[in-house]
Amino acid sequence: MATSGKLKIHILEARLTRDTETFGKMDPYVVINTRMQRIRTKTANDQGKTPKWTGETFEVDVKYIGDDMKLEVFDEDVTDSDYIGGCVIKLSSLAINGGLDEWFEI
Repeated sequence: MATSGKLKIHILEARLTRDTETFGKMDPYVVINTRMQRIRTKTANDQGKTPKWTGETFEVDVKYIGDDMKLEVFDEDVTDSDYIGGCVIKLSSLAINGGLDEWFEI
């Protein structure tokens, strides 16, 4: 069994329960952190608590299948970004032939 390879990730949408904006809608984006990489989606401008990212596909280099992948969602502001939430996922739980279509609670 291989312990390294490429993991293809499609960030599609989110249903956020936390709103960091007092006025207007949030501009969310997702950051994916692994041992060797940091990946960021485009900002979903003015999409509030139900953002969608169309065509957001990333390849993650997996060196050790026992590693963790951290997903964090932020609200982009002019001067800084507000933390909305995050989760940690074991890469081994994503190693399924044919792929996985799953929601993760952040």
